[in-house]
Amino acid sequence: MKASQVIDILTRAIPREIEWSKGEPYGPFNVPLDLEVKKILFCVTATPEVTDYFKEHKYDLLISHHPWKRYVPQMIFHTALDCCRGGLNDQWRDALGVIDPQHFDGTLGWYGKIAPIRFEDLVEKCERFMGHKIIGQLHSELETIESVVICTGLGGLVTDLAKSTKADCYILGEATASANQMGFKAVIEAGHTISEQMGIVLLRKLLPEIQIDAAPLELDYFGNETYCA
Repeated sequence: MKASQVIDILTRAIPREIEWSKGEPYGPFNVPLDLEVKKILFCVTATPEVTDYFKEHKYDLLISHHPWKRYVPQMIFHTALDCCRGGLNDQWRDALGVIDPQHFDGTLGWYGKIAPIRFEDLVEKCERFMGHKIIGQLHSELETIESVVICTGLGGLVTDLAKSTKADCYILGEATASANQMGFKAVIEAGHTISEQMGIVLLRKLLPEIQIDAAPLELDYFGNETYCA
């Protein structure tokens, strides 16, 4: 498939208009329109190690979540991928069975009731969805959780907005404070990258005829995540 077709499909399904953070890099960079795309590498963050892996394994196109530009054929979809139909927020909402979901700020995150579940079982449900153990903080003053608010990635930056929902449990990628000081009765800090790696699911649905692989987790990290400290 030509890169021009890939760009058209992805920018229609993951439109800039839906993004929450405005003015960031978005869409194609260094991508010749006539490039033949047979192999795509998806990453949350285009670290130098991811870029080396991309070159070593002869991928045609790098798609990253975070807006870090590299000198390879690349497409970037940050909060547009969070907020689009079938994107990260929607996948988390559906995985946790949020009832009558609502965004807590514009197009950001979801909150609502869930079927009552023990905190420990909710943690396990998150881990099954991500295919990875929780690597951040866990905190609960409740035995049973009946409502959640969800924000993947650096959800600690919008803690006050999330808190306004009065949900029992905040499920986020990365916090900026101790879980017991965030103002929630329960917190699940999943890990920044692993809370966002399921972006590949949407890409594979949109481009079923192209091989799309995820960058190895040990090469794909962001900031001061727990497993990078």
